[in-house]
Amino acid sequence: SSIGDCTMRRLIGWIKPQSQPHSLSPQISLWRKIKIGFLSLFAIATASTIGMAMLDREKLINDLLTMSGNAGLVLTDIQVRGRAHTPQSRLLTALNLQIGAPIFGIDLQNLHRNISQIGWVEDAIIERRLPGTIHITLRERVPIALLQNKDKHKLIDRSGAIIDGADPSQFTHLTVVAGDSAAPHAAAILSILKTEPELFSEVWAVSYRSKRRWDVHLKNGMEVRLPEIDPVSAWSRLAMIDRKKAITHRDLAVIDMRIPQQLIVEPNIPVRGRGSKT
Repeated sequence: SSIGDCTMRRLIGWIKPQSQPHSLSPQISLWRKIKIGFLSLFAIATASTIGMAMLDREKLINDLLTMSGNAGLVLTDIQVRGRAHTPQSRLLTALNLQIGAPIFGIDLQNLHRNISQIGWVEDAIIERRLPGTIHITLRERVPIALLQNKDKHKLIDRSGAIIDGADPSQFTHLTVVAGDSAAPHAAAILSILKTEPELFSEVWAVSYRSKRRWDVHLKNGMEVRLPEIDPVSAWSRLAMIDRKKAITHRDLAVIDMRIPQQLIVEPNIPVRGRGSKT
């Protein structure tokens, strides 16, 4: 299950959730920390952008971070939402955060860059929430098909991008896509095939032919050749014929629909080999 769902599960088991104030005194303490934090952040930003001839800028920044840390503005909690497939260990490695580190010393841009390199992650939003929380919202890639690459399969998303680090064996229910330059066009053909759910349930693979058109392979071994122009109508027509005459359940090898308003079939003739001499 994901780390971050609506229940905000913690990324690291030993990080305690932020406690809620129960009296006026803790609230005052919290606001004091936030005030010190904003002053520290302003000073850090100022020191980073304005040349100070008489001050050691790096030392000043370190001193300000130490001051904010002493005020209690340190990392105490990491919250992640939107994780479904991203490996927890891979995410922890990318974050490389230390509990107790000054909250203003965490480079959010660097975190975003590291997280974006994870194959499952399409985008991420990282927030610094005072006094001590880093909140991460992931948008993961949605797998749509298995791309056949020589003798291997790779998981791809709607754009046709390969999802690095994904285990294809966990997604054997997805349609197999094959052919030169097939990946970027996979989402379009799958959307067409899904317009006829009953017929699509019999599909196990599609092949991109000459970078122009598709062949659809059914689970029973039958091949349906769709036309380059208007494959939507051809697929719908096949579904209508199939509902009336169950053509896809006959002993056929090929249903060719490349010629408009025509349907050409090839019988499933077994190849006869030579018998052994006796």
